[in-house]
Amino acid sequence: MLPTHTPRRLPALMLSLSSLALLAACGGGGEDGGGLSGYLPDFAAPTLPDSSFLGQGFAGADTVTAQALNALLNSPTYQGTRVNLPFMQSIDPSISTVPFALRASGAAFAHAAGLTGAGQLIAISDEHISPTHVSISGRVTEHSNFAPGDEHGTSVASVAAGNDPGRFIGTAPGANIIFGSWFDADLASLAREALRLRAVAWNNSWGYVDDNRDTLFATETAYRDFLVNNPGGAAYLDALKDYAAYGVVVFAVSNFESDRNSGLMDALPVFENALESGWLAVANGVPTLSGSDVTAVNLISTSCWEAARWCIVADGSWNAAIGSGSEYEFTTGSSFAAPQVAGALALLAEAFPDLSPHELRVRLLAAADDNFAGFSADASVELAEGFFKDYSVVYGHGFLDIEAALRPIGGTALTTARGQKIDTDAPVLTTGSAFGDALEVSLADTEVVVRDALSASFMMPGEALTAGARPASQATALLFDSLTTNLKNERTAEPSALSDPFSEFSAPVSTVVTADGLAKAAVLMPQAGSEMAGVTVTQVLTDGPTKVEVGVKVARDNGSLMSLRSGEGASMASIALGLTQEVGNGGFWALSGEIGITDLGGATALNGSDSARFDAVKLTAGKSGVFTKNDRLSIGVGLPIAIASGETNLDLPVMRQGLSAFESVSVDLAPEDRQVDLELTYQAALSDSLEMKMSVIHSDNFGNRSGLTDTGAALAFSFRF
Repeated sequence: MLPTHTPRRLPALMLSLSSLALLAACGGGGEDGGGLSGYLPDFAAPTLPDSSFLGQGFAGADTVTAQALNALLNSPTYQGTRVNLPFMQSIDPSISTVPFALRASGAAFAHAAGLTGAGQLIAISDEHISPTHVSISGRVTEHSNFAPGDEHGTSVASVAAGNDPGRFIGTAPGANIIFGSWFDADLASLAREALRLRAVAWNNSWGYVDDNRDTLFATETAYRDFLVNNPGGAAYLDALKDYAAYGVVVFAVSNFESDRNSGLMDALPVFENALESGWLAVANGVPTLSGSDVTAVNLISTSCWEAARWCIVADGSWNAAIGSGSEYEFTTGSSFAAPQVAGALALLAEAFPDLSPHELRVRLLAAADDNFAGFSADASVELAEGFFKDYSVVYGHGFLDIEAALRPIGGTALTTARGQKIDTDAPVLTTGSAFGDALEVSLADTEVVVRDALSASFMMPGEALTAGARPASQATALLFDSLTTNLKNERTAEPSALSDPFSEFSAPVSTVVTADGLAKAAVLMPQAGSEMAGVTVTQVLTDGPTKVEVGVKVARDNGSLMSLRSGEGASMASIALGLTQEVGNGGFWALSGEIGITDLGGATALNGSDSARFDAVKLTAGKSGVFTKNDRLSIGVGLPIAIASGETNLDLPVMRQGLSAFESVSVDLAPEDRQVDLELTYQAALSDSLEMKMSVIHSDNFGNRSGLTDTGAALAFSFRF
């Protein structure tokens, strides 16, 4: 439809108003912002329905690759919709980019994610539709229709839901259409039918004009004369209210550049406040894109004005359907921006079947791109409880962004079986290093349902709920040990399998030994701001060349070893056995083993109080006097502390065969692959006052995570003055 499109008149709704006419919103305009005063309606934000049911989650957005999207955009089907630049510059010489609405709106992204609007119904009120056009054939129900002539309705329908493989595709190519003419009785009748059939959106690419073909502005006089005191208009208004209480009414704004106020219908919620939660106004703008980002918008319609709180901008420049066969022609106007928004609602309804049309409307407004040059917020509106969005008198909430609407908006949260909401922007379960990757592995095949700030449900991989603590690098651990140990005492002490009872903790240890050396107590010194603490008592059972020791330990970590709770420590108790054997000439070997239980830090939001068993084992062989009489060389292999057995049941909202339900998911707490350490230590007295210690360690499955390795070395000296 060319911008010089002839207005079509509505036979008298009321004799005293016979000078009023209906005009399909085609044509050109500008983006002069004007002033703020008088354009922001002042009434309460719409009340949104509560949404507590966790329905089907949408994960398709994460499956779209850049290659797949580009393949769609470059295909003949999508390229067939593009409008050429000379045509656009004949409308507005300042336009310097070729419009590509399917790319700019994110509709192509939705298609790449597998969405078509299948199963959804879009109502359209317009002049005439040719239901046999190949792009919409078989998917149109004519509730009422004007006689053949102007094909404006055919073009609008093709933009909303057209599908002509190889030549054309609309915004929601799988949706169906119910069409009605814009006689007052037909409008009311279509509203009732759209409500009965649960149409997600009702598109209106027309607006009232007066006898001079000027826009009928949103004034109290026009509202009362045309919709309140006119019997036909009043019946239409009642039907509008009924439908808008369920679905979303979409109205194109005026295309007249000189307009400095909204039209009556796009701004109707100014007078009927309750309509806002089911109302959208749509302006026409050509975006400048950098990749997929909108950097500027050139409006070629009027601005949003009084309708700004419920207004959005879309690219209404299309090569759209015309006639009853298979022809298309270049066109632009808010008439063709509006059906993209109606089609977008159909796509979202398919993606989020548990959301109401009103909630889908909120998603479109919240996701609208306002990060472009020229957008300046004039006010904000609370779209949902605690969720505010800025909007502009010129651009409304911004440019239509279906892709953003298909992704989580705001933070995501998981709802537990007890109704507690837990933010999932950060891991819910932070496991200590003794678990390794056990939880991630156990949850790898579980899809968890989470909701974003606007109540939409999404499928999230179960392993994303947890994050495992990594131990400090081996180099760091060796350096800490060297700096906190008396190197001479360590070198000259009798070999003992239980000489380092707190090797898994990075904190100072204070040790007390009895006079006969057969009993020892070690205290893990508490640190400021940390729960880490512990005590162990060791007793030598047999002494001599063969030494048997037993130790008992109780400790609490700082959450980095045995805990499932973020920032919370876990308690543990264990018993250790050690066997040290002297083999002559300063040689020895030592074998130690530890076994214990832990409370895992107590109950979490997802599970009750559980416990698990952990263990550790180490074998060391060494010799003193290897190169000099004052040195010691040792080689060791060991499995540091890790969960050995235990499980917990997490109550999760999971996705099974497309449906969500709370399920008790059993999780194995023991890592499949244990960390294995290989150590080499050499100590020597370089002089009476100078000690040296060189340590090298290599770890496979570092942090009890399969395939990870870490190698560290440290060289330490200590001086005595």
